[in-house]
Amino acid sequence: MRLGSRLRGELPRGWWRSARWWITGIRDLALSTAAALATVVFVGEMMRAVRHRDEPRTLARLSGTFEGYVASLLVNNAGLVVLATVAIEDGPPVVLTTLLAGWCLLNIAIGATVFVVVARSRIRQPAAWAELDFVEQHAPKYGRPPETIEEYRAQQLQE
Repeated sequence: MRLGSRLRGELPRGWWRSARWWITGIRDLALSTAAALATVVFVGEMMRAVRHRDEPRTLARLSGTFEGYVASLLVNNAGLVVLATVAIEDGPPVVLTTLLAGWCLLNIAIGATVFVVVARSRIRQPAAWAELDFVEQHAPKYGRPPETIEEYRAQQLQE
């Protein structure tokens, strides 16, 4: 895919005055940030992912992006390393250290569960995920009409 068509997909004509574009972008950013820093909020989404582990369409629509869950693993692992370093050096109160370690471990467990469920689904059902990835990449966004053959095909696959 060329850079021009990729930019046209992400920045459609008049994007700066499109409330839908701004709201969607802010919502996605907030969900990814929440998934990275407070994965505990998405316990229900983790349970839904485990329940529907063989349904790629349901897994593709989880709140918080997959990248957010992967970021949660990285951020909270780094948090545990920093917490261990601080505990060795300064020796903060045991209660605070225990609470922060528990928070990080819980976030890691939830992020890892979602990561494993989605990775397992992608490995076992590559055709279904290929179709979902095609639709996500080529479907017209922010209410604009389809302009290319790929966009028309992605719109038909969505329905």
